[in-house]
Amino acid sequence: MNLETLERACLAAWPALHRETRDGWEYCATTGRSGRTNSIWPIAWSEHVGLEDAIAAASSWCAWHKINTTFKLTDGLTFPRELPQALARLGYAPHTETLIMTAKVSLGPSPRAPVSLHDADHEQFWAPLGQSASADDAAERVDIVRRVRAPHIFALNYSDAMPACCGMGVLSGELVGIYLMRTAPHARRKGLARQVLRALLHWGATHEARTAYLQVEEANEPAVRLYASEGFTIAGRYRYWSKPRR
Repeated sequence: MNLETLERACLAAWPALHRETRDGWEYCATTGRSGRTNSIWPIAWSEHVGLEDAIAAASSWCAWHKINTTFKLTDGLTFPRELPQALARLGYAPHTETLIMTAKVSLGPSPRAPVSLHDADHEQFWAPLGQSASADDAAERVDIVRRVRAPHIFALNYSDAMPACCGMGVLSGELVGIYLMRTAPHARRKGLARQVLRALLHWGATHEARTAYLQVEEANEPAVRLYASEGFTIAGRYRYWSKPRR
């Protein structure tokens, strides 16, 4: 799967509140929480301006939208190629190594696990996120989700009759993106996330998706192991570049 196709699918599937394209770079801003919706994606380059001027313009735009200036640099899809060196000279540093993982999707038997699928989000769906993220982080994700216009589905799994694990699938042509995978702390290591993932992949297959993709921080070893065990392999990597906070 072409890496640029994956990145542009993610831009559409996980929409920022503010979005602009300047000189080939994608500018994204929301409320400063989710990295993908609060960063500059330099995935193309028009060469109409100097590189340092482009960095300065991006920094001004981020300041205007009250977010920390952050660049999302994807291996093999960062333009111009000398951008990392230019950012380093200006005091930016990389952090949050993240994997882009993909898997083939095929239509098999419907999963038997008791995962419920919903066309719209609801209070119970957000419960696992509320127990595993700060109130501000959760609020931004609710805001993002309610801007999604592509076909999507919400999956919810339970433990002791309580909502315990959630996930979201978003279609982009023959791609299905996996988002919002969260398990409440008290319900981890019970296989609930695996059941939710399988339900989302099956939903994608029934809607003619052929490839699934997701992003996961490399440091999140349990999640990486789960996805690998379900057939996901690494298709790319990215990391964020920002100036250390003082």
